[in-house]
Amino acid sequence: MNSNIIKDSNNAKVENNIFELDFSSMTPREANQKIKEVSTQYNKILIKNPNAMHYLVAGLTEEAHIEVEGSAGYFAGTMLDKAQLIIHGNAGWFVGDNMTGGEIIVDGSAGDGAGQGIYDGILVVKNNAGSRTGEIMKGGTVVIGGDSGFMTGIFMMGGRIIVLGDLGEDAGESIIRGAIYVKGSVQSLGQNAKIVDISEENLEELKSTLNKYNFDLSDEDYKSFKKIVPKSKRPFYGNDEEEDCYCD
Repeated sequence: MNSNIIKDSNNAKVENNIFELDFSSMTPREANQKIKEVSTQYNKILIKNPNAMHYLVAGLTEEAHIEVEGSAGYFAGTMLDKAQLIIHGNAGWFVGDNMTGGEIIVDGSAGDGAGQGIYDGILVVKNNAGSRTGEIMKGGTVVIGGDSGFMTGIFMMGGRIIVLGDLGEDAGESIIRGAIYVKGSVQSLGQNAKIVDISEENLEELKSTLNKYNFDLSDEDYKSFKKIVPKSKRPFYGNDEEEDCYCD
């Protein structure tokens, strides 16, 4: 049911103001126009019957809490800023693409390119992700609760990727900056990637992030984490030697 209260006398959103949207007969363009319209008035939006719609909640820059009851298609939450998006299902390719802030939580799994190009904010996928997770990301954090496929972190330019399961082939391919943390096995490293020791400060940051999203890990689990960083800050300019790289 839609709330009858829209705004208070100061033109501010009213707490516990909820709007429900049924997307069973909407196109992606119509759906996103409606989301942008109601997000200026309501502080919580419930989306029903998403039917794995592509471009769901695309380009939203308003502060809002949005929950999707079902799975989303390609590019869910693309270019998101400020909002919190929770998907109670799976997400297709490129969830969180180029987001600049806010939070996306996927209760299920995600396809290829999760967190592609993100600048800031956090993307959490509770289960597995496909290939090229965090491709060309510049900042922010991507958390994968299960496995992540080949070339995770390819051309990564900043930020953090945290994987609780295993990594596929060529992890950190051509990584420039940033860090990939993995608890499970690494099938192989990509060019310019190396594994280094994790500091106590890194572990505390991991615990803080993972506890916030209800990942229940033991102290022994945290001891299993490995850290992947760049070998060189200039891998494409004829410098193949390892160098100190302050990339976090």
